[in-house]
Amino acid sequence: MAADSARLFSSFDYYQALFENPKSNSVLLIDPQGIILETNRAFLLSFGYEPEDVVGQNFSILFTEADQKKDRPSRELKTVLDEGQSFDNNYLVNKNRTLTWVSGESILITNGQHRKCILKIIQNIHTQKESEDSIVRLNNFNENILGSIEDAVIVLDQELRILKANRSFTQIFNFSDQQVSKIDFREFIRSFDINSELYNVIIGTIQSNLNISKLQLDFESGNSEKRVFDISCSKLDEQGEQNNVLLIFHDVTAQKHFEKQREDILNFVAHELRNPLTNIILNIELMDELHRDNEFEEFGSFIERSKTNAHRLKKLINELYKSTKLISGNFDPEGTVFDFEEMIDEAIHSIRLVHPNFDIAKTIRDPVTIFADRDKLTQVVTNYLTNAVKYSDGNTHIEVEIKVEENSAVFSVRDYGKGIPAKELPYIFNRFFRAEKTKSLEGLGLGLFLSRQIIESHKGRTWAKSEEGKGSTFYFSIPLTHPDPDSGSDPQ
Repeated sequence: MAADSARLFSSFDYYQALFENPKSNSVLLIDPQGIILETNRAFLLSFGYEPEDVVGQNFSILFTEADQKKDRPSRELKTVLDEGQSFDNNYLVNKNRTLTWVSGESILITNGQHRKCILKIIQNIHTQKESEDSIVRLNNFNENILGSIEDAVIVLDQELRILKANRSFTQIFNFSDQQVSKIDFREFIRSFDINSELYNVIIGTIQSNLNISKLQLDFESGNSEKRVFDISCSKLDEQGEQNNVLLIFHDVTAQKHFEKQREDILNFVAHELRNPLTNIILNIELMDELHRDNEFEEFGSFIERSKTNAHRLKKLINELYKSTKLISGNFDPEGTVFDFEEMIDEAIHSIRLVHPNFDIAKTIRDPVTIFADRDKLTQVVTNYLTNAVKYSDGNTHIEVEIKVEENSAVFSVRDYGKGIPAKELPYIFNRFFRAEKTKSLEGLGLGLFLSRQIIESHKGRTWAKSEEGKGSTFYFSIPLTHPDPDSGSDPQ
């Protein structure tokens, strides 16, 4: 049987058939020095050459200049002569100098006269290569898009294995790239998916034709920070029975925080304004009854109460207005040069007129001339002093100090009153914040917030130290700047 096959094989001229008949496989016959001896018709048709263009030429003319500089033709020739064959995958230069991506194999052959030649078979894979490059570019493009998305994005298979996760997912949930493929997704969501809402949505999406589902869940991320996510789930594609699911975690924590803050502010303002307004309405109703009964003797006291509460309302509304103006960025300090101590003395004098029983001691470490908005700084100093009086808890001694540190003027007010609990101290300059023990006192809790806004507009800072039951010290510092004579009153 083997002998029959050998006789059958030898009866065909395979070389001639391979050389002349193919329409897509190009064939070159090359001598050991790399000179092209013959080409088949498929080569000429594929790359636009005529026989006289290539026959007698070194086959290196078919390589790009870059490949020639890398010595690829001679290296290919050496490989064939040493090993009997070689494989290549590179650009081939067409007659019109365009490039075609080809793949081929070169084989060392010997004829009956023991003459050696190289048979080079070339396949045009340009379309395939372009498709591959296009897919690579598309994948890179998709990866770049995923990498730039702030939302956490993952792809799950029907077994809930993570097939892909973007950088935001690993950062938000504190995973390394190596950990992602090993994550047990069911275990991962169990801590925050208490009622299995997310799990049921994912399974429902896999098992149905439902395009997209959304839900909102609270989650504690890897750094113990509580966050709120809007999660969308959609079927990505189908591969046989394989259904992949795309999950997008959109962080809405800040939005929820602002919504709650807005709600708290509205509730707070409504509560603060309701009391004086109710009192005014009640006084008006009582005066109306007295008027009908012709009893005018008590009108004066009711009018006085109404005026007092109207002033309270005006004060609260002014505080809100000032706060809104500062937050909206409509406030610019109006700088002038003035004596810092003189401004402090005026603020102390105004407090003493209203609270003559308080002993306010002043210490000047350094004389200071400053460039700043005098009225606004007076407002801050007055607010510090007013707070010291308000929270004195009966201790009427207050200490004021002025000094210079690191080219900044530093002002402080110390009282020996209620003090502030350590857990509340970081929040006292926040808008509408009121310490638990001071909520019965009048005010919106905007004074310290406005003070911080004013000082920060001067490139300064505010801070406080306190010990509960022993009093507090409030500070602010602003840089010692001076006006530029060439640019009006702007500080340098």
